[in-house]
Amino acid sequence: MKEHKKLYKHGKLWVTATIFAATLGIAVGTGQAQAATEPATTTPAVQQVGQTTTGSSQNGRETNQQPSATTPQQDTNRGTAVTSQATTDQTNINPNDHGNYGWLDQAKLNSDGSLNVSGWHATNESQGRQYHYIIAFDPTHNVEIARQNITDHEVSRPDIAKNYHVAGAGQSGFSAVFNFSSQLANLDRIQIISRYTDDAAGNGNSIDYWFAPIMVSRANLANLDKAIVADNQLVLSGWHATNLAADKEYHYIILLDRTTNKEVTRVKVDVPVARPDIVHAFPGIYHGNQSGFTVKLPIEKINFNHQLQVISRYSSQDDGNSDYVDYWFTPLTTGQQNNQGHLDSIDLSDGEHLTFSGWHASPLAAFETNHFGILFDLTSNAQVTSVNTEQIYRPDITRFLAGVPGAGQSGFNGQINLTGLNLQPGHRYVIVSRYSTSSEGNGGNGQYSDFWSAPFTLNQRASYIEGIKMTKEGLQVNGWMISDQSLNKSHPYLLVMNDGKEVNRVALNLTSRPDIAKIYGGVYNSANSGFSALVKLNPTQITGNMQLILRFSDDEHGNGNCDDQYSPVYLSSAGHFDAIQVSPQSIYVAGWHASNQSVNKPYQWLIFIDSQTGHELWRQQVLDANRTRGDVAKAEPAIYNSGNSGYQLGFNIPNQLNHHMVRIIHRITDDKYGNGNAVDEWSGLVSINAMRTPIDYRQPSEYFAYPNLSQLNNFWIHVRIGQNRVYLMNNNDVVYTMYCTAGYYQNGVSTTPLGTYYIQAERGNSFYNGALGEGANYWTSFLNHGEYLFHTVPTDRWGNYKPYEASQLGINQGSHGCIRLSIPDAYWIMHNVPTGTRVVIDN
Repeated sequence: MKEHKKLYKHGKLWVTATIFAATLGIAVGTGQAQAATEPATTTPAVQQVGQTTTGSSQNGRETNQQPSATTPQQDTNRGTAVTSQATTDQTNINPNDHGNYGWLDQAKLNSDGSLNVSGWHATNESQGRQYHYIIAFDPTHNVEIARQNITDHEVSRPDIAKNYHVAGAGQSGFSAVFNFSSQLANLDRIQIISRYTDDAAGNGNSIDYWFAPIMVSRANLANLDKAIVADNQLVLSGWHATNLAADKEYHYIILLDRTTNKEVTRVKVDVPVARPDIVHAFPGIYHGNQSGFTVKLPIEKINFNHQLQVISRYSSQDDGNSDYVDYWFTPLTTGQQNNQGHLDSIDLSDGEHLTFSGWHASPLAAFETNHFGILFDLTSNAQVTSVNTEQIYRPDITRFLAGVPGAGQSGFNGQINLTGLNLQPGHRYVIVSRYSTSSEGNGGNGQYSDFWSAPFTLNQRASYIEGIKMTKEGLQVNGWMISDQSLNKSHPYLLVMNDGKEVNRVALNLTSRPDIAKIYGGVYNSANSGFSALVKLNPTQITGNMQLILRFSDDEHGNGNCDDQYSPVYLSSAGHFDAIQVSPQSIYVAGWHASNQSVNKPYQWLIFIDSQTGHELWRQQVLDANRTRGDVAKAEPAIYNSGNSGYQLGFNIPNQLNHHMVRIIHRITDDKYGNGNAVDEWSGLVSINAMRTPIDYRQPSEYFAYPNLSQLNNFWIHVRIGQNRVYLMNNNDVVYTMYCTAGYYQNGVSTTPLGTYYIQAERGNSFYNGALGEGANYWTSFLNHGEYLFHTVPTDRWGNYKPYEASQLGINQGSHGCIRLSIPDAYWIMHNVPTGTRVVIDN
């Protein structure tokens, strides 16, 4: 329940007695109760609560127009204005009803400070009290603030007469308008009193109905809608509405520098901006419909790097320095700048422009509204040029920097015309993103915020030979080449070098390569980097290692100052013996041989050279030559005819070759007999039935002498268990082959251990293992100091060689882990292989 007051006149002052009624503690509360001046009746008081309405704004225009009320409001549903004489028309009055009834149908405080009230008040006590007054009372300060005599303007209320059978109910309605514009600043509640009295002045003998107080908003409401810089002025737009300013006619917008704690400037709002949206959203606020403002402040004295505070002030004084009510908006700037950015891309690929993109988020971008991209030369410490950029929406940056104003509009694209800029290869450059209050030049004349991106140096280059082919006419080459040096070295050349000496050169016409621009966009003119050219030369001029030079030169002939890129080294001759298959009766040789020296050399021969004497043993013409070899063309494209470099030859072994260790020469020559001008490819050592057959454990494995180890530079032993062979090696060449028997296989694993070992110092003429019932002669240890050995085929306890074990030499595995050899082979190893010689054993 709310406390109400009964109003009495005491001399010139009003005094009150306390009564109670329920109220609504928000904008407007109304209620109906029985007056406390009369004894309670059996008819209970009727309590109802009214509610204010609020409007909504659409596109800045108020949608619920509120009527002004300067005269009593007509209500066609509730009756029309009548005089007090109408009370005699009511015939169903209950004289025993002592209730005091009332209801405030409407209480509306308008933006001009007027209060519209309407309702009704009916009671039998109104009889004999012919004057009807509506009184406005300030319950906070306990003082009447206004009254109106509505005796001749009562409103017909047949609805009330129907429900309340009391005198005058049919004419109990009222409507009144009060102007509180000069008082509103000091009011927080207004209480309406309906009074019937016999005094023409509204005092005297009276019966009152006190309605629930109407709450007057004391809120201080405002918003800064926009703050931008335009035409070198800070433009501020917004609104400020409060009943506290009802008696303060001067409106100022003040800019305060909170970093220095000094006022920067102030502007008087001489012409308020209409804001129907505000009166719609906040009804009951004085001059809410005229609460808008737009002011312009010169930026010369404004430092946007400081914390700047905008204040809206209503004051009763013309200078705005006293008797005021302020609204402090959220600071325009924080004074702690979160200036972040990134240069996402830079592109010089078209050779005419430098195109760049990125983002720059600055809380001052709303005021520094001009954006520039500045190209700065860090090497010479000078600006090259500046351009205006296109600003781009960047929702990704909004998510990344949620707390930075304007992050969503932080993206930028820019393009710099390179004509006349004379960019220097090797210099370090940087793109500076600048927000500025000035639109002139590079924005340096205004206040600005810069972001210096990561520097880039114009020193990149790359190239690739995509295709190369040697022909009779010359070398056909295609590929691409790029270099930042081409900024001032605009003549591209291709040079062919043979063992470091130039053979020929050709000027290149670079063509479009958008694929290269996509990968190397940051390299100058990379979009125009392709070439395809024929360098005229005789393939026979390339006798050694060939290399290409891709050159950018400042000289039209390809000399002068140059930037060179070198290709891989290309061979001028290469070959390989793919197959050399020797049987007791025949030999088959196949391979390929390509050489730039093969031009005009139509004949091919195989020549067999004795590896010990160096004498030719045999030659045979190759008739199945120039076979297609796509694999060779792919591997050696720079060698003439590499795609048709294959050959093969098979023939019966003549006596001159049999039982010889040879090297084979594949010869390409201009002589049909295999002499003349020729280019040769040599094979490794080849055994032409050099292995002794049949196998004899009492003889060396080959017909030829054992190697002279002093003539070898990298001797080692290779044991192949599955082949039953021991190979004496020099580097990768087999110099001698021995028949052997290694350890037998058990569950797929040989008893001879696999791996790399070394000949040990232990060696001897013979041994006997009683547990195994066998021994051997001429042994040499390679593992565990006498456990794993090279030795002869086994002997029995009397020193006789076991015939069956000897028959398995070179045919099957069968030892307990040692390597069995023929008697001479084991003797040679024991007496010739030095300690520490590497032994590799595999399957």
